[in-house]
Amino acid sequence: MPLNFLDLKYLPVQDAEAVVLPIPYEATTTYGAGTREGPEAILAASRQVELWDEEGNWDPSQKIKLTTAMPMGQEASGPQAMLDKIRRVVQPWVSQGKLVLALGGEHTITAALVQAVQTKYPDLTVVALDAHADLRDSYDGTKLSHACVLRRVYELGRPLTLLGTRSYSKEEADLLWVAPRMKLFKAADLHTPEGWGQAIEHLQQINGPVYLSIDLDVLDPGVMPGVGTPEPGGLSYRQVLTIISTLAQRGPVIGLDLVELAPIPGQRVSEFTAARILYKALGYIYQSRR
Repeated sequence: MPLNFLDLKYLPVQDAEAVVLPIPYEATTTYGAGTREGPEAILAASRQVELWDEEGNWDPSQKIKLTTAMPMGQEASGPQAMLDKIRRVVQPWVSQGKLVLALGGEHTITAALVQAVQTKYPDLTVVALDAHADLRDSYDGTKLSHACVLRRVYELGRPLTLLGTRSYSKEEADLLWVAPRMKLFKAADLHTPEGWGQAIEHLQQINGPVYLSIDLDVLDPGVMPGVGTPEPGGLSYRQVLTIISTLAQRGPVIGLDLVELAPIPGQRVSEFTAARILYKALGYIYQSRR
């Protein structure tokens, strides 16, 4: 039997308002591998997550019609075929008003997810939490690499805000300085009261729907060691939750992905933390709609 998020009773997708979609896709990872095992690890860990939300004093799982879709199989013919498949699956759900919460897998999947959501929400803003800029034009001979995903997203023509970034190439730095629809909040700045305040103010002022992409390496490796490229100097668990809740309070979050978990055998902290973040995000999003 496939794993269901939070070990909830199965609900047909057509009856759900929110869908957790496992996408165990891994094709372009370049350092630590294992992201294809991320979705299953998060779903398994979620069985141990307490359903009562201690902040909101409510049980989101009892108020939200939530289901977990079948894991999406990998396309052998390459990254473009995989992205096309993701878009074909997700777009009908988005058109029906469902909230799709995708579990990667590598970050490349975000390009297809944003395209699918953009068909219903053409005025969206993309907010990405990531240790790396992921703005290369191509990497290892492909434009559809995890290292290029936010470049492909930016080319869709919508505003892009990056938070927690602390590693990027000169090519990416050059783009960051001149890109008119892009805003960067470095991890180092978010660790200062002034920089943190500026970031929160910026998020509060975003108008309209937001698509949120969370690369788990945005978190400090002391909190989230199970990622492909653990960069020191990352965000705390509480900082990530505050960013999500700030976005949910200022307006609709209409899609979300959680990517790049690479489970470490014998450890549970990374997948359990990821499961907690996903459930907290779901609660924030729907609490703002109550």
